[in-house]
Amino acid sequence: MTVCARLSVVVAGLVLALAACGGSGNQEKVTMDDQQAVARAEELVQQALAAMSPKPTPKQDGRYGADTCLADSGDTDRKQVHVSYRFEGVPGSAGRQLVRQVRDAWVALGYKFQDGSSDGDWSDPRTSVHMRTVSDDYWMTMSNSVTDPATGDGVAYIIVTSPCYVPKTADGSPSPSAQGLSSVTADEASEQRVLAHSSRIYDALRVPHSATVGAQLRTVEDGGATYVHHAWATEPLPADRAARAFARTREYLTQADWRVRTAPGRLVALHPADEVVAQLVSAPDGALQVGVTGPAVPVLRAEA
Repeated sequence: MTVCARLSVVVAGLVLALAACGGSGNQEKVTMDDQQAVARAEELVQQALAAMSPKPTPKQDGRYGADTCLADSGDTDRKQVHVSYRFEGVPGSAGRQLVRQVRDAWVALGYKFQDGSSDGDWSDPRTSVHMRTVSDDYWMTMSNSVTDPATGDGVAYIIVTSPCYVPKTADGSPSPSAQGLSSVTADEASEQRVLAHSSRIYDALRVPHSATVGAQLRTVEDGGATYVHHAWATEPLPADRAARAFARTREYLTQADWRVRTAPGRLVALHPADEVVAQLVSAPDGALQVGVTGPAVPVLRAEA
C-alpha cells in the first residue's frame, strides 16, 4: 500500500479524535506579552502596505489579537497572535498586483518562503504567497480572493501569525505553568510540516478555533508506518458563516495545488509533494473539525 493510501486509512479514524494524547511539537521558549506580539504583527502589515500601489485602505477582517497557541494541546498557557486585514478602496483588478508587490518587498527584506511553500503562480488571479520572518519566525500570507472569476478581479488579504509564546507575568518573567515541555515522538521536520499546513488552513477559514476543544498534535503508528496528526475545531458557527468558511478553505486548497474532493459536510484533500492529507468536517453543533496528517520519522526524546 502506498503512503498516500495508508494515510487515507489512518486519517479516517483520526479526523474526529480530539482526545488529549501525544505531545505538542517543538515548543521553543519565546517569551513576550500580547502587546509586543500584536505590535510586531502590525509592523509587518505596515511593511506590506508601504509596498502597495495603488494605496488601499486596510480593514480588519476575521481574527485579530491574542488567542491560545494552536499547536498546543491545551495543557500550557502559551499564546499566539493573529492579525488579518483586507485591502479596500482600490480596483478589483489590482488584487493580484498588490500580492506581487508585497511578495517582492518581503523578498527584499530577506524573508523566506515558508517550509513546503513556493513562489506564487502569477498566471493565476487567485495566487497567494506564504512567507516568514527569519529573526522571529512570524508567518505571513498575502492572497487575492477572487470575487469575479470572469475577470480575475478580487480583494487582497493579509494574515500575520506570531510564533507561539510564553506570556510574561507582571514582573516580566515567564508564566510558571507554561514552562513544562512534552516529549516529542516524531521528527521535528515532520511536525513542523504538518503544523504549517494546519496553520494555513486555519488562516483560510478565518474563524476562531474552539476555546473548549484543545488542538491535539499526535504521533500515530499504523501498519509499521508513523504519522503526525494535528486535530482541532473551530467554534460553533451559524450555517451561513460555516458555509463561507468551508468555501474559502476549498478555494485555498485548490489554488495551492491540493487534490480536493468534497462530499456533503466533508472535504478531503491531498498535498502530493508533502504526502499530507487534510480533512474538514462539519459537526452537528456548527463547528468545523480539522485534521491534518503526514508521514513522520519516529524519535524518542526525554521530557524536559
